[in-house]
Amino acid sequence: MKKIKGFGGRSYGPGKGEGREIDIGSLQKVQQEMAKKLEELEASFGQMEVIGTAGGGAVKVKATCDYRIVSIEYDDELLQDKDMFNDLIVAAMNETLREIQRRRDEEMVKITQGQLRL
Repeated sequence: MKKIKGFGGRSYGPGKGEGREIDIGSLQKVQQEMAKKLEELEASFGQMEVIGTAGGGAVKVKATCDYRIVSIEYDDELLQDKDMFNDLIVAAMNETLREIQRRRDEEMVKITQGQLRL
């Protein structure tokens, strides 16, 4: 293909690596390897646990990184104030969900790092 000169001497059209083709077979292989790694990672999320807390540790929510709640622990004294207890449960659950997402993102970066270059 012919190069076209633009203003300022800049060339448009095929440049370095002209005629370079992507090997579809190797691209498919990389894609299959990545899919396998992601599948294994998704399975491992069931074993990874995180803890979210609220009220200075008065409420603790333990969950796995596949979004399953394992346990909720709380101080018995919180049962006297139902509204505060409810607010702390919600806060601890939200903290747990943020921690799950952070952990999942970290693990995903470990797997995909350097794999997206062609």
